[in-house]
Amino acid sequence: MTYNASHSVPLAMVAAFRWEVSALLRRQRNIIRLEDNHFRFLLNGKPVVLAIAGAGAENAYHATSALVRKYSVAGSLSIGFAGGLCETVKVGELVVADVVIDERTGEHFPCQMHLLPIDFGMRGRLLSVVSVVNSAEAKRALGSRWDAVAVDMESIGVARASKEMGLPFGAIKSITDASDQSIAIDFQRCRSDDEGLSSWRIVREGIASPRGIRSLWKLASSSRRAAGKLALALCSV
Repeated sequence: MTYNASHSVPLAMVAAFRWEVSALLRRQRNIIRLEDNHFRFLLNGKPVVLAIAGAGAENAYHATSALVRKYSVAGSLSIGFAGGLCETVKVGELVVADVVIDERTGEHFPCQMHLLPIDFGMRGRLLSVVSVVNSAEAKRALGSRWDAVAVDMESIGVARASKEMGLPFGAIKSITDASDQSIAIDFQRCRSDDEGLSSWRIVREGIASPRGIRSLWKLASSSRRAAGKLALALCSV
């Protein structure tokens, strides 16, 4: 199924954080902010409802389920940031997943890659994990074990909710950190009350050490670049 302008029902998009889609939202006109951190807009004439879910699979699952219940969507896309797991995936590059893998269970969730066709970007496996992968060594190990090109924490939640409701699913991610890049921030200390990630706690942890400051600065720079590339790709459809 390819989503196109003839659809009268919206396509659901789920991101973890506002900063992942800030560039996308700036490009849109007549955005309607709905309840529960949901947004409605037209993406090149195609109706979209977007949820800012918070970090992690559980938040993504509940956000997807809520969008489906409220708006009778045509399909669901997990969008946002991911880390690279192989040396060919560079910062700012787009990854269009052909399958999402749950690291905990080993389950594979095939993606409908043409749900929102993207003309550029790398195709490959997206691994979904329960916590941020900090070290370059761990990223390379995961990439080798699962034959995956990128890693995130939310796509599996969107995939599960979509499968349960019989909807097509896809995942489009923009890379913020390459496979050879370690991040000197303890993200386990950045958990929020809902078991997601708190942006202010990430900043607090980052400024606690010189290495953390460098990692924070580099991550902020690459995140802006990744958000811009994601917006460019989605708006070009």
